[in-house]
Amino acid sequence: MTDGRFAIYLNANARHVSPEVVSRIEELVHPDDIFFAATPDDAARHARSIHERNYPTVFTGGGDGTVVGLINALRSVAGGDGAAIPTLGVLSLGTGNAISRMVSSAGALSDLKAWLHNPSRDVWTIALMEHQGRLHPFGGLGADAEILADYHRMKGTLGAGRLKPLFQNVGGYFVAFFGATAPRHVGQALRGERLEVRITNLGDAAYRIGPEGRKTRFFGPGEVLYEGSVVLTIMGTVPVFGYGMRLLPWADRDPDKMQLRMSDIPLASSLVRLPAAWDGTLQHDRLHDFYVQRVRIRYSRPMPLQLSGDFEGMQDTVEVAVRPRAVRLLRFI
Repeated sequence: MTDGRFAIYLNANARHVSPEVVSRIEELVHPDDIFFAATPDDAARHARSIHERNYPTVFTGGGDGTVVGLINALRSVAGGDGAAIPTLGVLSLGTGNAISRMVSSAGALSDLKAWLHNPSRDVWTIALMEHQGRLHPFGGLGADAEILADYHRMKGTLGAGRLKPLFQNVGGYFVAFFGATAPRHVGQALRGERLEVRITNLGDAAYRIGPEGRKTRFFGPGEVLYEGSVVLTIMGTVPVFGYGMRLLPWADRDPDKMQLRMSDIPLASSLVRLPAAWDGTLQHDRLHDFYVQRVRIRYSRPMPLQLSGDFEGMQDTVEVAVRPRAVRLLRFI
């Protein structure tokens, strides 16, 4: 049992928040310090309790959406004061687990036990990306969000019965890609449909990223970073997306900026280069990287938008900005 120095916030719907895992957590944590959330309303209610009790540390159990949901709920009850957000320990109990992969090399229960034996762990302060008043570690507009939207649609229709296990891991995304996203792109190419984007710098300074993450060309306020054909645009403050994909290898290089990556590589070519894209070593003359503070991304037609791995609907214009030093994370690696 604990003395109330920290709390546990668990997503009751998360893939790995099983009765067995919950039972083992209850052996370590007082029941009064465990908060179960099954709906967005639960997140807001528990955030108020966590804020009122002034916990210095809160562990989250779930995926990236769980972490992001709690961060934004805590920020809301604190009146937008990011300094009031407790230090967060991210337990890997979801599916993609992008954030937990950066701060943990062991399992969720191992991290929790390690902190109980030594609460003075390494703390890592990171920036987050802000969109319409909410904070996120990463997002994307275009093909990556298309795959996500196709995945959720196919999961809803096919992800039951004997096919359910396939849609509980990365294999479901490959099914969505080959079954829906790729055929759509082939059809659009045959019809001559061209997707274009205009990306404008709205911050004080932006830079093109050169070899090894070096800053090269400078862009001032109002300058166009890129205009032309596009397959996807991704951005964020963390290098890793779900399942360990290192899609933004320099995202945490500058604490006051985020990385924006624009790709015009056709999907078929991207698939061939998937291993390099996965480990962050992909290089291509149709891949464009920037350090930015704030940008406007305007597409020629509405496209799926994903934020923190959740589908956010169709958008043709998106503005995002970096929020430096937004949250403190316990690090176990």
